[in-house]
Order: sequence, then C-alpha cells, then structure tokens
Amino acid sequence: MTLESDVVRLARTRPFSLLPREAVQLIAFASEKRRLSASEALFHPGETGDSGFFVHSGTIALMELGADPASARRVGAGALIGEIALYAAVARRVEARAVEDALVTEIKREIFRRVLTEFPEAADKVRAALAIRTRQLVDSLDAARTRSFAVARPARPTP
Repeated sequence: MTLESDVVRLARTRPFSLLPREAVQLIAFASEKRRLSASEALFHPGETGDSGFFVHSGTIALMELGADPASARRVGAGALIGEIALYAAVARRVEARAVEDALVTEIKREIFRRVLTEFPEAADKVRAALAIRTRQLVDSLDAARTRSFAVARPARPTP
C-alpha cells in the first residue's frame, strides 16, 4: 500500500472525510501501521485509549468482557475503531481481536490534535459534526427514557 492509497481510504471515513486532503496526508504519514496475526489482540477492555485504528485489511472482532464470542461485532476494511479516543482519553469498553490476519493504522490522539490545530477550519467542522452526533445520542436516550417511564408508571386510580 502506498501513502496515496492510504490517504484515499482514510479520506472516505469519518472524521477524516471532514478534513482537507493535506491534513489527511499528514495523518497518514505520521501514523504507524501494525500487522496483526489471527487471534492477536489489538487492545483489551479497561485500557486507556490514546488512539484510533483504521482497518486496511482483515477482520477485527469487538467483544465485551465476558460476552459470548458469537455476539462479537465484526468490522473490516474501511472501519475506524476507537474514534472517541482521537478526542479524549477513555477506557476501552471492548476487546478488539483479529479474526484473521489484519493490517491497521494506529492514529495517535496527539497526531490528530496537532493536525486539527494546523487546520482550524477543519477542526470546526469536526467539532460541529461531533456536536450533532452527541445531540442525536442525547435525544435518543431521552426518548428511550420517556418510553421507559411511560411503560413503567402504574395507572393512577381515579378518586
């Protein structure tokens, strides 16, 4: 894979799709590729995430601790794993393990932030997109809470 093909593939994936080509080039150049063998762990639950991982090839299983392996969510080429770690230090909630040999690019938060400081207009776009996604999440949680309380409330007796 060439740097150019990496840039093209990254540029198709959120949040990199919001960045100018030059910013994506910097990220691709400054990030490290990792080869994973089948069944090799990428990360474990509870670890502090300081990077996201872009999957170039292979399949990665994402599984909660103690869950049935059959319930693992599988992602492949073009997926970004751990996007939130690009923005903030968070504890990994799942285990990520290669199902087959895989190639990923590890994108460190420090690199992503540095690129955003060099491209403030792009940083504004990323921030706005995150705000929209956060608002949608809060709205869906609020709707679920409302539905839950509507079902759980016993009918009041009439006097």
